[in-house]
Amino acid sequence: ARQAEAASREILDRLKGYEKGLRGARGAAIAAGWDGLTRERFRRYAESRDIDREFPGARGFGIVQRVPRAAEAAWLAMARDDGQPDFTLRQLAPHEGERWVIRWIEPQARNATAVGLDIASEVHRRAAARQAMRSGQATLSAPLTLVQANALPRHGLLLMLPIYRDGAPPADDDGREAAALGWSYAPLLIDEVLAELLPRLNAFALDISDAGPVPGTGR
Repeated sequence: ARQAEAASREILDRLKGYEKGLRGARGAAIAAGWDGLTRERFRRYAESRDIDREFPGARGFGIVQRVPRAAEAAWLAMARDDGQPDFTLRQLAPHEGERWVIRWIEPQARNATAVGLDIASEVHRRAAARQAMRSGQATLSAPLTLVQANALPRHGLLLMLPIYRDGAPPADDDGREAAALGWSYAPLLIDEVLAELLPRLNAFALDISDAGPVPGTGR
């Protein structure tokens, strides 16, 4: 019981640490101005942090932007002009709704395959993003397969924090959804999140499971 309590506390503390990283990335986006944030500015912000030391287990931090269908072509042209001439929007499954696209992520070298992914095209990513923007709170996805670690199916998680037009979230769910510009997010691989913890469990096994169904997915 003591081992289980200590492990649970350490995992929760680690997730709270990742949330601090998300708040930092969100602050950088707000300080630059949503329309003034660029790939280079976000890279410089990320380089000012020691991500691996400050946030062990996090694969990095990124920004997801909401893209209306009608603005998709213009938005893609803008993204390509931002030092990414080969920027391509990719989907995990076709859908007709608004695009929620990973615009930047650092360190990009180990996350390059995630750039351009429309997270609204997959049920668990979409559910976590929607819950985050409507609640105003950091939200952890259900287990999923990260595109940058697809050899480990369902070992991945996304932690997402909404970014609002005026900084502070509106008072109600619908207002928050209308005002959300996007999210700061962190891709997590559970193997890396737990890497420092597992050796200390010695003879104990650790089992982690979803607390309940994922809102909006029917699962």
